[in-house]
Amino acid sequence: MGYGECCSCGSGSICGKISFMDTDFLSSGGLVLTGCAAAFVLATCLSKNTPVKQFISRFAVNVRADCSLDESVYHEFRGLDIYRDGQHEQIDYVYVSCFGIFVVATPNYQGRIWGDDGNGMWTQKFHKSKTLFPNPLLKNQQYIRILSEKLHLPTRAFSSVVVFPGNCQFQTMMPDNVTEDSDFAEYISQYTEVVLMPEEVKQIREVLEGYEFDLVFNRQRFESHI
Repeated sequence: MGYGECCSCGSGSICGKISFMDTDFLSSGGLVLTGCAAAFVLATCLSKNTPVKQFISRFAVNVRADCSLDESVYHEFRGLDIYRDGQHEQIDYVYVSCFGIFVVATPNYQGRIWGDDGNGMWTQKFHKSKTLFPNPLLKNQQYIRILSEKLHLPTRAFSSVVVFPGNCQFQTMMPDNVTEDSDFAEYISQYTEVVLMPEEVKQIREVLEGYEFDLVFNRQRFESHI
């Protein structure tokens, strides 16, 4: 694993390793922050509408990341396609940077949450309903193993993060990498050790672009009609 200065681009290849608001305010970051605030207002309004509740958690994480993470350093992949146990699955988010590859799960559960990193199932209680759902940390570990094999990178180059919506309450002590959407960008930004060289970041991005779910789905649909 290379160590060096972090930047968003670079030349070279690791193909041998990978097989597959005054006016100043308006013209600078202020406008971006204003857009972020508007997006959160929209998300809050939409969350009262049942048909759109399911994507609010992912929307909030995406807005937080877009507003707080430097997109020239953190390269986002949404809905990354993974083939596991004979079927396609989607990783909610993957962020590739010189500080590592962040695999992010965004389970959309609100209310009270019980769980720990070892249990296969976690519990949600919301009003009078009780729901069991798979441990997102364990699923992330599976995704990291797959990505590690596909990219020929050690698992230490990856970090697992689970992000819940802000309207949940953790009832058990959660690991540091289980957080709420409001703390997501700050958590990611605490990683400051460079673990991937610019050439590696560039090559990893090129490989992962072929794994995005929409691209895979559209290609399969096209081939099925030939």
